[in-house]
Amino acid sequence: MTADTVSKVPATAPATALATAPAPATATAPAGAGAGGQAPATAGGARASRTDPYTVAGAAVALLALLIAGFVGYVYVVSDIQQARDQSILADRLSDELYRDVAPLGGTIAKGKPVAMLRIPAIGLRQVVVEGTTADSLAKGPGHLRTSGLPGQGGHSVIMGRAYSFGGPFHDLDHLRVGQRIEATTQQGDFTYKVIERRHIANGKDDVLAPGRENRLVLITADSWIRPGGRTVVVAELQGAPKAQEGRRPQGLRADEKGTGGYADAGVRLLLWAQAFTIVVAVLVWALRRHPDRRVTLLLGTPVVLAVVWALYESAARVLPATL
Repeated sequence: MTADTVSKVPATAPATALATAPAPATATAPAGAGAGGQAPATAGGARASRTDPYTVAGAAVALLALLIAGFVGYVYVVSDIQQARDQSILADRLSDELYRDVAPLGGTIAKGKPVAMLRIPAIGLRQVVVEGTTADSLAKGPGHLRTSGLPGQGGHSVIMGRAYSFGGPFHDLDHLRVGQRIEATTQQGDFTYKVIERRHIANGKDDVLAPGRENRLVLITADSWIRPGGRTVVVAELQGAPKAQEGRRPQGLRADEKGTGGYADAGVRLLLWAQAFTIVVAVLVWALRRHPDRRVTLLLGTPVVLAVVWALYESAARVLPATL
C-alpha cells in the first residue's frame, strides 16, 4: 500500500458515514406530511373549524334571521298573491252558483263556501265573502260569522276581514264615514247598507257578535298590525225591507271564530313543522358533507326544504289573530 493510498482512507470514511446516516427530521415526519410537516396541523385546523361551537351558533342565528325575514315577506307579500288567486276562484264559483240559483240561503253552510259578494265603493273594495271566521277561512277573503244571518236578511249580519295580511281587504275600514254605501249580493238579491257608526272595541267585548233585532251589517277587523289590542267595527243599516232567513242558524261560537286569536290547533301544527324543518336541514347538511357531488344533493334537497318552509309559514300565519 502506497503512502497516497493510506492518506486517502481517513478522509473517505467520515464522509461515507455522514452520507449514510439517517436524517432525524425526515425519519420522524408522519406519513403523508407535506413540506415542513405542516399537513397534519392544517387538517386538524379544518376539523376544528367544522365543529367550532361559535361557527355553529352563528350559522343557527343567521338561519333563524333568514326564516323570520322570509316569514314577514310571506305574510305581507306572498299571502296577498295567494289571496288574490283564491278570490278569483271564489268569484267564478259564486257567479256560477248565483246563475244556477243554488247559492246558500241560510241554515248550516259548509265552511269556506262563497256566500256573498261585498262591495264598498268608497274604499274600492270588491270581495267574495266566504262562510266562517277562523284564520284559514279569512285567508281566502272576508268571512261571514256562521251564527248571524246572511247580508240582506233580518237581524245582524256579521262579516270579519283581515286588515294587513292575505290581501288586507278591510285595511281601509277605518276610513269609512257615516252615510257611505256598502253593497252586498246574495242568492236573495242585491242589498244596500249605509254606514251609521264606526267605533273601536277592546278584545273580549263580544257583544258586537251577538244577534240583534235591527237589520244591520257589522264589519270587523284588527285595529293594529303590530299587536292588535282590539277591533275596528263599522255598523251599517239596511236600506229597504229585509229578506227572511232560510233555515236555523248554528248556535255557539268557539274562541277561534271571534277574530281575536289564531286557529285552534295552530300551535301544534307549527311545532310539528318546526321539527320537520330541523330534521330536513340536518339531513341536508349531513348529505352535503358526505356526498362527493354537492350539486346533486342540492338539486334533490332544495325542493324538500322549500316545501317544508312553506308549510311552516302557513302554520305560523295561523297563529296570528285571524283579522290581522
